[in-house]
Formats: sequence, structure tokens, C-alpha cells
Amino acid sequence: MATPGTAVLDDIQRHVWAAKILVEVQLSASESRQFDKSEPYMEELITDIASITPGTGHFSYDGVPLRWHLPIGLLYDLHILATQDVSHDDSGPSTGSKHKPESFRLTIHFSQSYRSEHENQLIDPTPDVVHDAYINSVKEADFLRTGTAKPIMSLSATDSKLLWSATQESDSAVFSRIYQSLLPSDAPWRSIPLRVYLPSTPNDAVPESEVPSGSTKSPTPQGQIRVIQSQITPYVAATSTPGASQLRTAGAGQGTPQTLGSALHSLLPSLFPSRRTPILAKALLHGTVLPMNAVLEEVASKACYADGWVNVVVAITT
Repeated sequence: MATPGTAVLDDIQRHVWAAKILVEVQLSASESRQFDKSEPYMEELITDIASITPGTGHFSYDGVPLRWHLPIGLLYDLHILATQDVSHDDSGPSTGSKHKPESFRLTIHFSQSYRSEHENQLIDPTPDVVHDAYINSVKEADFLRTGTAKPIMSLSATDSKLLWSATQESDSAVFSRIYQSLLPSDAPWRSIPLRVYLPSTPNDAVPESEVPSGSTKSPTPQGQIRVIQSQITPYVAATSTPGASQLRTAGAGQGTPQTLGSALHSLLPSLFPSRRTPILAKALLHGTVLPMNAVLEEVASKACYADGWVNVVVAITT
């Protein structure tokens, strides 16, 4: 199978890190009923603004509290792009050159009543909490790739801090240098850090028998959000048995490279009956539709999220 060269993969990585999302934030209508006199100068509002700390605000979209630990790009794919028209003829959702990208219209809540209503879904994401959640996710991805968290644990204190700061500041050059040092260089990958998200899935769209036992499901006003995760090996062993699982481990450098199509067909055969053609659904990553023949190890190397995970969102074809 022909694969893109290093220069092409590096270019893809640069484009991923250069991507932007138009975000629009408005105060919850239930909290904007004050009738204070207007202040003619911004400086006179500094006292009020200073009383609002970052940890007291919580975001929602269309009435759904946003999961604070998920990357904003993934949230955009989940709540915006996956709900748009994804036809057989399009290369992706209605966000092409003829369509203005839809802004991510978020609502921010500060009231204690909102916090009390959603206390099981909200925490105070202080900088330390966010940092720890990020590092733990990096360690988990590291363990899946190598079978140990030794690469990330062996980083120098300087590189560990730089990895986090590069993520915060969107510094792709620094991130790439450190992240590449975490990838196996003298041994094959053990598995691919892949999570598949199914937003607003009708109850009968995915049979319960197809959902791995380790997946999670949480209700939303639009339907169900399922996070599916299973062991995905970088290579699949050749099999002549129709319908046989494609997730069997092949020897290092043996078998066929695991593609997005082969992985999705194994995880969700009812939505992805073909390994080559997206008939019933398409896979979104970073706001675009991934080709079914994309090699997952290459995607995880150059187009993963900053924690090393490949977070694919399933969009149902209409």
C-alpha cells in the first residue's frame, strides 16, 4: 500500500496545528437580567471582571454541559460537524469553500444554581487539574503504544514542561520534537491509541452486541454519546474467513497495515460494512473527513491530538 512521504505527513501535522475554530461565547440568559447602569469606560468594569475567577465559569452548548477535559476541536466535531449534512458526494460536512464555517456558539454559566443542577458533570478545572488530566492522558496513550509509560516518565523535567507549554501555546515545532521522542523507534507499536465517538446515535443504530465492554455511554438531549475504545493493533493478520475479526495481532512488519477502514469495520460493522467505502457513516478528525485507507499508525504519528490520542467522531451519512 502506498503511503505518504515524511514531508507530506509533516505538512499535515503543520496544518492540524495551524487550524482555528471560530468561538462565540454568550452569557446565559438566566444570568443576564441585571439592570445596572452602563459604564462609559471599560476601566470602571475592572473590579467586576476581577471578581470572576476562571474556575467559577462553566460552558455549555445547546443546553449540554461541555466536558472540560476534551479538546475543543473534538467538541466542535461532536457538537457541530457531526450533526451537519454528510452526503455521499461531499468530501466532508458542509464546511467546504462554498460554506462559511459555523461558529461554536457557547453559553457560559456562573450561577451556583447551574452548578448545583449539573454537579455530577462539573468540576473546578484549575490549572493543576487540567495539567494532571493532560499528563495522565499522555501516559495512557504512551502505554498503549509501547506497553509501558517509560517514555513519558523518562522525559527530562525541562521537556516535560515544554510539552505542556507547547500544547498551551500551540507551538507545533516544540511539540513535534518531544512527541516524536515518545514514539517507538526500535520496536513496533503494540497498539494504536484510538477512541471512536458516536454522538446523537439513535438507540437502534449500533447494536449493543457491537459495543465493546470498555466503552461508555452518556445521555444528551440529542440522543446518546458513546465512546468506544478497544485494542487496535498497527497490523492485521491476513485471514481468508469471511467476517473474521481484523484485530488479531500480526508479527512485527508482517500482515497488512491497520487502516481506519479496517479498524472501524471491526469495531462497528453495522455502520462500516465496508473497509474501503464509507457507505452509512464517515469518520471526522480535526474538522475533516478521514479517508478509509488512512494508515492508523501514520495518523497517530502526525495527526493525533496533543495527548497522543486519535479521537475519531462518527458522522452518519444522509
